[in-house]
Amino acid sequence: MKNLKFFFQFVWDKPWILVLLFTGLCFAIRIYSVGQIKAEIFDEVYFVNFAKNYLHGVSFFDIHPPLGKLIIASGIKIFGDSTFGWRIMSVIFGTLLIPLVYLTGKELAGKTVGIFAMIIVGLDGMVLVYSRLGLMDIFLTFFLVASFFTFIKFSNNQKFIYLVLAGTFLGLASSVKYIGFLLWILFLVIGLIKKMPFKKFAYDYTLTLIVLPLAIYLSLFLFNFHGADFLKQVYEWHRQSLNYNLHLDATHPYGSRWWSWFLLLRPIWLYFQDVNGKYIGVDGLGNPLAWWSILAVLPLLVWGCIKKQKNKIILLAAFLVFLLPWVLAKRVLFIYHAIPSFLFLSLSIAIFLEELTQIKYGKQLVGLYFAVLFSFFIYFLPIWMGWPINHASFYHRMWLPGWI
Repeated sequence: MKNLKFFFQFVWDKPWILVLLFTGLCFAIRIYSVGQIKAEIFDEVYFVNFAKNYLHGVSFFDIHPPLGKLIIASGIKIFGDSTFGWRIMSVIFGTLLIPLVYLTGKELAGKTVGIFAMIIVGLDGMVLVYSRLGLMDIFLTFFLVASFFTFIKFSNNQKFIYLVLAGTFLGLASSVKYIGFLLWILFLVIGLIKKMPFKKFAYDYTLTLIVLPLAIYLSLFLFNFHGADFLKQVYEWHRQSLNYNLHLDATHPYGSRWWSWFLLLRPIWLYFQDVNGKYIGVDGLGNPLAWWSILAVLPLLVWGCIKKQKNKIILLAAFLVFLLPWVLAKRVLFIYHAIPSFLFLSLSIAIFLEELTQIKYGKQLVGLYFAVLFSFFIYFLPIWMGWPINHASFYHRMWLPGWI
């Protein structure tokens, strides 16, 4: 017991060891049998085929900017046109997200918050599932968090390189899905909260946070359009994309409204088959403890804002910036739209858990939280990984009517 305590203290004192070990474990889980389901899963039927179109020079229309499909295409180009090739880039980005969350939490509020947030994200089923599929949401989330991290880094040390990186990742996020440009709102909030000198850095902000990301965004459309009328074609694409999103009236059995997402009322069965009397399914379900933590964390964030605690104001703003726009959406929505907000919820949970360790019996309560989080992760792992389970085990995991 004494040796075990010494080991944990040693690892805690050298967090890079813990980060490497945990990241390695997350990578192993993400890549394990990642190509075992040979069928196209959910929207892979669109995005994988769009990626192949890029490789074969076939023109097509998609409502999202090019980068997500280009990343998937690079996996197919390197590893071949197989289910492994379709999904490997998601594995890589989903794995890199783990240390990135640690760095973000550390920069925001210290080492302990970074470690806690990293573990929460690493043990989440939604993040895990989208790290194993040829879909675009994990790329969007990675670039959003990377841009947020580097901007926070800049706000803390005023080094120009981090402003350049923040703008670069903003451009990349927006080039996956153009909601990445919502980072502009978040950066404005951070600047006001931290009283950053806008006049002093006005030229730098314009160059790095407006010109640079827009240049990145537009340049990636060169994979779609060529010729002297390039800008006209890009404009026409945006007109069609916006028109599609505004007038889409299709419904879907797994559609859900924004207010239901963190209650996990309607997750998506991205894949489901009954094979030889066993169910094989991939469920876009978050870890219930982490997602339901919003019921406690959101009021605490609001209270932190009332108390003018900067980190909590920033995290509440980040959470809401990527959630509230969906309130206005008329088109069918899905729970995966909440993934970016979940990353900021995870950072918020980590901050409150770190504060909890400072009170009597707080460390025991934090230990219990992570024990339950890990138990849920193991319990739901079969329906996140697509492992065959018998009918009784399957229905045992269906806690709410909307989960079936």
